[in-house]
Parts: sequence; structure tokens; C-alpha cells
Amino acid sequence: MKQISAIERLQSLPPVFRGADLTVRFQWTSKTASQYLYLWKRRKLVEELGGHSDVFANMLMTRQPNWEQALLLAMPSALLIGVDALRRAGWTTQILQRPAIAVNARQAQFSIARFEVEARGPKWFEAVQPGVVRESRDVLPRLAPAWALADLMRSGPWGSFGLWPDDIEWQMVTPADQVQWQQACAALALPALSLLSMAQSGR
Repeated sequence: MKQISAIERLQSLPPVFRGADLTVRFQWTSKTASQYLYLWKRRKLVEELGGHSDVFANMLMTRQPNWEQALLLAMPSALLIGVDALRRAGWTTQILQRPAIAVNARQAQFSIARFEVEARGPKWFEAVQPGVVRESRDVLPRLAPAWALADLMRSGPWGSFGLWPDDIEWQMVTPADQVQWQQACAALALPALSLLSMAQSGR
């Protein structure tokens, strides 16, 4: 039987993969797959997403893994929320060390070092559905900025979540954003203040 090298095996795998997939692809037992993954991790040929997620980045295929794609493989309900959702929309330049991710509490959840994972109930996911922005299958869906800010304000006042009114690029707010803000306030049971009045009052 031909001996297949680790390099050949990894070249046949996608950039991110589940450890369990190895049992099907290579006809291995779970124990054999675990042994190979252990050896590959030691040689830094793969890197683990973490949190018992059984999802790995194939470092042979890319030196800059798409951890968002890996996160979606591990937790398909993952949704980018919080300050990083605002940053991606251009509403703030603040950068957090660990982006906040909401995950459906009824589905798989893992503690991941690269992300701040928050379990949210199905009713919350249903409420924010109109504010979800989906760009591609390899990028985390995110809350639109008005919805992300409303969700942050629901958690506490300015400053409690790492932002103050001066941290927001208010010139980026469009009339469509203001409509979305009103929708978000209604969905999340917040007082329906206008965004511009918030900018002026700092409430």
C-alpha cells in the first residue's frame, strides 16, 4: 500500500475542515484521526479553532486562516454584533481585541479565544433578523450598524460597552440608518430617540 505523506493529505483538505471529516475522507477510525491531528498540530501544519469545536485551519493551504469561515463551520448561527459590527460599517474606528459574536443558545456553542461568544435566545435572533447583513458565505453575517448600536444600548448606557458618543462617526449615519434605528428600537424595546439627538445629548 502506498504511503501517503502528511503534506499530500493536507493538500487534499480545504483551508478549514472538521476533524470528524478525516474519518470519511481517509477511512480512518476516530482514534487514528485524533492521533494524526495531534501530530499535525505539533508540527504546526494545522491550527485549532479551539473550544472543542473540532474545526481546524489547514496551515499548509494558507498562512492567514479565515477564522470567520472556521467559526461558521463550528457555529452556523454565529452573528457579528457589538463594536466590531459598527467598525465594519465605518461608524467607529475603535478596535476590540476579541470581536463579539452572538450564537443561538439552542445550537452548538464553544468558547473561542479569538472571539467573545455570547449565547442569545431564539427570540432575540428572530427580533434582529431584519437588521442582519450577509455578504458572503465565508464572512460572518453582522448586524447593520443601527441595529448593533441599539443592541449595545440595550446592554447599558454609553461608556458601559466601550464607546462614547464622540467615538461614533455620526457623519456616516444616513436617512436609511435612521429608519433602521427606529425599527431596531421597536424590536428591542428601546426608547425611540433619534440618533442625532443621542449624538448631541450623549445619552
